Amino acid sequence: MKIDTSCNIDGSVDITGCNLDIFSMSSDASHTVEQAIQTLNKAGLPVWSKITSVGTTYRGRQENVINVVQTLCQLAHKENTETAFELTFSKGCRGDKDADHFANESIKPLTITDLPDFPVQCKYAFYAFGDDDYMNEIQEIVNLAEKVGLEPSEIHYATTLTGNISQLFAYFNQALAYAHQHIQHYVIEATIFDIPDDVLENSTILEKSGRVNR
Repeated sequence: MKIDTSCNIDGSVDITGCNLDIFSMSSDASHTVEQAIQTLNKAGLPVWSKITSVGTTYRGRQENVINVVQTLCQLAHKENTETAFELTFSKGCRGDKDADHFANESIKPLTITDLPDFPVQCKYAFYAFGDDDYMNEIQEIVNLAEKVGLEPSEIHYATTLTGNISQLFAYFNQALAYAHQHIQHYVIEATIFDIPDDVLENSTILEKSGRVNR
């Protein structure tokens, strides 16, 4: 397999991308995820999308990508069911040159209403490439999380955040906007845990799994 090594490292194409995987612990997980994707697609997406066997990728204007990915996570939420969302946000990676006309789309809210806003925990890591001063930039990204009340906590190789799903994605939008202004090539890796309250209260199980850091 020949790998495309071209890279939008100069930031000349203003496209934000996100690859999303959803892992639901329900007995009908496949149906839940498929139904969520179908509902989302019916709304008319202002972004480029592609579904593969290992996830769904959305690319386009930053605000639209954030909105689409957040909406899909909310649609896939199921009461009293543990669900994990794994996301990779990026700008500047190979492939950003395809379907770049979506970068020129206006900000288009989706016409899906009554979406749940539920508590989540998140672990994430921010990577800046081609920047000698990357540690200061990472610190600024973490500071943004603190300002919006997501209670960032440092763990090995990542940072944890605690808040609601809408609050978390509002932060992702701010973090990407800051990165867009200061860094040409960056990646955010995030895993979001949608955990029912009764499970969340059982700290022993969660601490053993590494999913809660107190």
